[in-house]
Amino acid sequence: MIRNRHYWTILLLTLSAALCGPVRLSAAEPALPDTTEVESERIINPDLARTNVDEARDAASRDRHHDAADHYLEALAHDATLVPTVAQELAYQKLWREDAEKAIFYFRRYLARHPDQPNRSVRKGLALAYSWSGRQKEAIELYRQLVEEDPTDGSARIGLGRSLIWDNKLHEGFTVVRSVEDEFPAETGPGRESSDFLLTVLDNYTPHLELKADASWDSDDLDIYRLTATGTFTVFGNKLIQAIPSWEIFQDPDQADITNLKPAAGFITPLAHNWALHAYGWLDRYRTSEPLFAGTEKLSWDRFGGDFWFTWIAKPKLRIDFGGTSKSVETFEALNNKVSYKQGNLSADWRFARRFSLGASGQFADYSDGNEKLKGSLRLDWRKEGRWNFIVGPVLTYMDFSIPYPGGYWAPDWVRNGSIEATLSTRTSRMTFKLNGSIGQEQELGNDALTVGGASGRIGWRFSQGWLAALEGGYSKSSFATASGYSRTFANLSVRAMF
Repeated sequence: MIRNRHYWTILLLTLSAALCGPVRLSAAEPALPDTTEVESERIINPDLARTNVDEARDAASRDRHHDAADHYLEALAHDATLVPTVAQELAYQKLWREDAEKAIFYFRRYLARHPDQPNRSVRKGLALAYSWSGRQKEAIELYRQLVEEDPTDGSARIGLGRSLIWDNKLHEGFTVVRSVEDEFPAETGPGRESSDFLLTVLDNYTPHLELKADASWDSDDLDIYRLTATGTFTVFGNKLIQAIPSWEIFQDPDQADITNLKPAAGFITPLAHNWALHAYGWLDRYRTSEPLFAGTEKLSWDRFGGDFWFTWIAKPKLRIDFGGTSKSVETFEALNNKVSYKQGNLSADWRFARRFSLGASGQFADYSDGNEKLKGSLRLDWRKEGRWNFIVGPVLTYMDFSIPYPGGYWAPDWVRNGSIEATLSTRTSRMTFKLNGSIGQEQELGNDALTVGGASGRIGWRFSQGWLAALEGGYSKSSFATASGYSRTFANLSVRAMF
């Protein structure tokens, strides 16, 4: 049974508030003076300051960006007249540490002290910092200036296209980056960068069109097949609307098929430079040609559902998502009994070191049959990035229902799972590859612990300029894999396109 079921939700909210705090300059980073006259009064130890600069440049050359930034700050504390010399170097170190807001601060300070110089490389750094911080309007404006001044600058054109895509201007951004890929040889920097980014866009981002076929086979003889088409359009400058019709069929050898012809729509919009909203709504229309479970009436159930979440980049390397879901429970008995649930979701991901991140999530669900669910998870990831990207770490999950095993779906009194998950990925100029695996222990109240796990793989192939096909398949033995608590094998094929 759930005891003090809101405790974990309150704890997660408290943890998020503690992690976020007010965004401000660190006490170790004094505000830079606005005039040379003030700077001249802040020379404390110029010799030590020069030594700090040498140490900073040495650390930067070895990609030790945290140490480099600290040494630069020590230099400025001892001699503020160095601002015109090193502010842009410090800005780049902040940028490579993924602290784009601080990078913007120092890029601007440098440019303010060199108003009569072209400063093209510094302005490109500032545009990149704007883009990484989510300030796409400022990034696009600055990149347009840079491209107008030098249309042969491939990296500036890629930056413009990337910012346009990140601002949901999909067609314009894709066209800009495609033009770089066409004009620059594949072995040049702009040629490689443009192709690499377009592969990422087609493989991971929201495309103009996606056609997808899904299939899953559960160990309790439930088979689910689904066809989905998603069309995405830019409206009102930088908002996306989506049309998402789908057709589903649920099959069980002892029951009549359940079909669902489901119209759906989506809406995606930035709310501020560090806020975004995703919202989706649909109409489920479940039908059977014969009654289920020897009943007297055929299933005919229409139900509106939805899903939404807000994303907040609270600090550099700290992301928080929260929202809600309203869905039906997808098992034969639950669909026949018209069981649905409404759920609140909260999650946070904090990359607290170069290779480590910590994630936490919590869910509270209220079921239409009077049941309630509390679920929480905690994970720690270690990652290595390069030609081969590797992520591995432990994941702990706990779930608790107020009414154990009410019938129709898996609802244990409590269940806990401790697993190790690993993901390996790589890519070529035209293809992406990903493997994922997990192994662990899972235990329900009153039962022995079981060894559980799973594996999956995905291949993406950019077979044409604006098209990518992807094939994915896998198997999961964990009871968390399905609403009925059984193992699942799955496969899907998708085609994605940008125009």
